[in-house]
Amino acid sequence: MPRRRLRELEERQQRQDWLDRNAPVLAKWLWLLFWLVIPRTLAETLTLDEVASSFPAAGTVGEVLGALASLAYGAFLWQLRTVGGRYRTAALCSLAGSAGSAVILFAVPEESGLWWALSLPAAVLELVSVYQECNAHADVLEGLDDRLAGKWRLLWRWKIGLLLGIFGSVLLMLLSVLLSLLVMLAIAVGAIVVAVLRLVYLYRTAKLFRQHCPAALPEHLE
Repeated sequence: MPRRRLRELEERQQRQDWLDRNAPVLAKWLWLLFWLVIPRTLAETLTLDEVASSFPAAGTVGEVLGALASLAYGAFLWQLRTVGGRYRTAALCSLAGSAGSAVILFAVPEESGLWWALSLPAAVLELVSVYQECNAHADVLEGLDDRLAGKWRLLWRWKIGLLLGIFGSVLLMLLSVLLSLLVMLAIAVGAIVVAVLRLVYLYRTAKLFRQHCPAALPEHLE
């Protein structure tokens, strides 16, 4: 029993040492990531076909805003590379995917074959980035808030579910246009829910590490 107790004390001390080193970094950059989700979501809204077709200027603003916000998001993830290797991978994939998307958006005509050839790798990089980021958040939360860590991992599964739903809706288009539209509507609602949950989880994660370093974030986060 004394040996077990000693091991628990050592593990607790190691965890506290880890928090002392990394909590300030996590609190600062996760908080900034939280704020970046808002312009990214706004950009996605402005570039929707319904909005861009009615207000072309809004679509252009959304494209530029989305490109800048995506690059900034990757740069902020890069600042977390010292905390865990998954953050490094997420940042590199995010930056590469965002840069590729920006080149495709502003330099490659959509009707060209090159557009399709470059779009697929960029989309894959973005997907890998989201996977690594969600798991990186879950890793740093283990032992502090296992429930929130589990929610981050579940969020990734929902993203995959939405992607599979998009492919499914395309196949359904061959059978029933109405059914395909209903599925797309469900996917759109699901995407909004996932975006909101991501925002909530980022806030809660940043706030958790804020509690271990009171000087890392503004007072209004308390």
